Amino acid sequence: MMDMPKNAQALNLAYLARAERDPAALRRDFDAMVLYMKGCTAIHHGEYVRSCYMPKLFTESQFAALCADMRVLYGIFAKVMEAFFADEGYRALFGFDAAALDLILHAARSAAMLPMARIDFFYNELTGDYTFCEFNTDGSSAMNEDRELHNAQRLSEGYRTFTAGRRTRRCELFDSWVDTVLRIWQRSRRAAAGAQPAVAIVDYLENGSVNEFEIFRRRFEARGLPAEVCDVRALRWDGHTLTGPAGRPIDILYRRAVTCDVLDRLGESQALLAAERARAVLVLGDFHTQIVHNKQLFRMLHRPETQALLTAAERQYIRDHVPYTVEYTPALAEKVLAEKDRWILKPADSYASRGVHAGVECTPEQWRAVVRDTPAEGVLLQAFHMPFVSENYGYDTAGRFGRHRYYNLTGLYVYDGVPQGLYSRVSLSPIISSQYSEKTLPTLLVQD
Repeated sequence: MMDMPKNAQALNLAYLARAERDPAALRRDFDAMVLYMKGCTAIHHGEYVRSCYMPKLFTESQFAALCADMRVLYGIFAKVMEAFFADEGYRALFGFDAAALDLILHAARSAAMLPMARIDFFYNELTGDYTFCEFNTDGSSAMNEDRELHNAQRLSEGYRTFTAGRRTRRCELFDSWVDTVLRIWQRSRRAAAGAQPAVAIVDYLENGSVNEFEIFRRRFEARGLPAEVCDVRALRWDGHTLTGPAGRPIDILYRRAVTCDVLDRLGESQALLAAERARAVLVLGDFHTQIVHNKQLFRMLHRPETQALLTAAERQYIRDHVPYTVEYTPALAEKVLAEKDRWILKPADSYASRGVHAGVECTPEQWRAVVRDTPAEGVLLQAFHMPFVSENYGYDTAGRFGRHRYYNLTGLYVYDGVPQGLYSRVSLSPIISSQYSEKTLPTLLVQD
C-alpha cells in the first residue's frame, strides 16, 4: 500500500465545491461539453461518448507509484512468456485451442514483448490499493476519447480555473505511440531498409474505432511515415510483399484486430497471416501478445507452476493485485449460487465486457439463470471486486442531471514497457461497461 498524498482526495472535493457555488454555470458548462462531444470524432458504435462534469484527477505521485509497479508486472509477464515458449507442459495448462496456439507459436516476439497494452484495474483513490480487471494488448483503444474529452473540458469555467491555478498535464497518447513504433522499428532486423517505413493500421473495420485510427494515421504521416487505415480483408499478399488499398508495400502492421476476431475470420485473413509468417512485415503486436491478453492468465498466475517461476516479492504482488480466478465447471455451480455476490463469470477470450456476468448485478433468479446457461468450458470464475466509488455531476439512467455516485475503473496505457498515461471510466453500476451506464472521463495529472 502506497502512502497517499494528503491532497489527492482534497483536489476532487475542491473542484466540486467550487462548481457548486454557481449551479446554473455548472449546468451550462456541462451542456456545452455534451454538445461538443455529440459533434466530435469520439464515436463508439455510432454513439457519442458520455462523460461527467469533472475530469478524473490523479496526482503525479499516484501516477509514479503505478508506473513503478508496472516494472514488477512486466517482469512477471516476461517470465510467464519465456516459460510458455520453453515448456510444452506449462504451455498446455493455458488451454489454447490448436488454431490459437498455432498463431502464438509462429509469432515474432523478439521485436517487443508487448508493444502496446492497456492494463485495467480497480483503484482505491484513498489507499492506493488496486485489483486488476483486464490486461488488454490486442486492440487497446480509447486514446481518442481522452483527447476529445479534454477538448470538451476547455469549455468549462471550472476546468479552466482549476488548470490555471495548478501545474497539470494531459496524457499524450498519439505522438508517444509514433515514437514507440519508430523505436521498435529501429531495433528490429528491418531497420536497415533505409526509407521511412510504411504503416498500415488494420482491423475488421466494422469492429474498429475508425475515427481513432485516422488520428493515428495523421500522426504517423506528420512524422514522414506513409500510413493507411485498412480492413484486414483488404490486404493483399503476392508471396513477397504485403499491400493495402493504397497499393504501396507495407512495412509495419499496427494490429488493432483482436486475436479472437482473427480466429473467427481465418479464411478472410490469410494475407495478414502469410506476410506475418514470412516475416515480411513488422507486426505490432504479433500474436504472442495473446498470452497476456487472454483472461486465462489470471488463473495461471495463481497456479503453483507459475508461482515457482517467481520471486517472493512477485508472488506477493500477485496475491495483492490479481483476483482469485479458476476455470468454471458445473461442479462449482452450488458454491457460485450460494455466494452470489462474491463471484463474476467471464469468457476467457472476449472484449468489451461481452458475456460478463456479476452476481452482485443480478437477482437470485437472474443469477440462477446465468449459472444454468454458463458453458461447461471457456468461462472463468473470478472473485468479484467492488470498485471504488466517487462523486461527480452528470446524468443518471433516467436522464436527470445532478451529483451522483459512480463506480470507477482505471486503465494504464503502457507502450513497449513504458507507461504513457491513464484512462478513466465510471458507471452508475458496479459493472463498468458500455452495455450499462458507462461514462469516460478525461484524466488530468496534477503536480503535488
